[in-house]
Amino acid sequence: MPTALVTGCSRPTAFGQLTAKALAEAGFHVFATLRNKERASNLKAWAEENGHALTLVEHDICDPVSNRNAVHEVLDTAGSLDVLVNNVGMSSFGALETLHGDHIRKTMETNFFGAVDLARHALPIMRAQGAGRIIFVSSVAGITGVPGESIYCASKFALEGLSEALAMEVERFGIAVSTIRPAFFNTGMSMHNTDASAFFRRGTAYDAFNDRVVASTSEGEVAGEDPALVAQTIVEAATTDSPKLRWEPGAAAPEILAGRRAMSDEDWRVYVMGELGMSDWLEPERQLEGSGS
Repeated sequence: MPTALVTGCSRPTAFGQLTAKALAEAGFHVFATLRNKERASNLKAWAEENGHALTLVEHDICDPVSNRNAVHEVLDTAGSLDVLVNNVGMSSFGALETLHGDHIRKTMETNFFGAVDLARHALPIMRAQGAGRIIFVSSVAGITGVPGESIYCASKFALEGLSEALAMEVERFGIAVSTIRPAFFNTGMSMHNTDASAFFRRGTAYDAFNDRVVASTSEGEVAGEDPALVAQTIVEAATTDSPKLRWEPGAAAPEILAGRRAMSDEDWRVYVMGELGMSDWLEPERQLEGSGS
């Protein structure tokens, strides 16, 4: 039975848990990670009721020891690690100048450095096997910048560059690397992380901007596509006989990427701000009379 390690599986409507279920249904022994196993008791019950092989693994992506232990739990239990799905991630929104420094570091640690660390533990195992798949859940925000999501974009751009380079490093060992680049999906991720005080400071020149970013992020998510489409794409990336580097699930992602390729930087900037209802933010700030600044 092939094995898969899927990170970030705590929430029923998010990519991780949906992917864990989809891979289990496809015949994998799935090792589903989360920081507290009690939060996924529903997932374990589902697997038992349906006769699927699924093991819950307590794991913190920001802890190097936990990353090593998660990978070796799969190896010690099942004898192989065939697929690693680096899914765990966190939201970040707010103008860069207003973001808390610890939030910036936590976002990069969660979305990028932790995924790198986990992949580095998986690679020697897959290389010894002569086969393996490493799948990074990226985003269209890893291809085009989104105003108010600069640090989230930075983490996803980093994953995109890493994946393209890594794919060429490990192909000779039978290891395929892929990125999954969703656009807007109704996962509840942003609503799950919408305590603005944990992200950015208030009382700045960006208050109105940040309020619009929070509102547009939530609205876009609620109107988003079915996250099960992402899970299905990950299963395809994990099982296809013709692996490829980049996958765009759903309808919105291919449209966004096609639009970005077709437009100049200047036209794209105007288009994006218009779509977000923030065209006026491109206008110069009006100085207060007599302010002297």
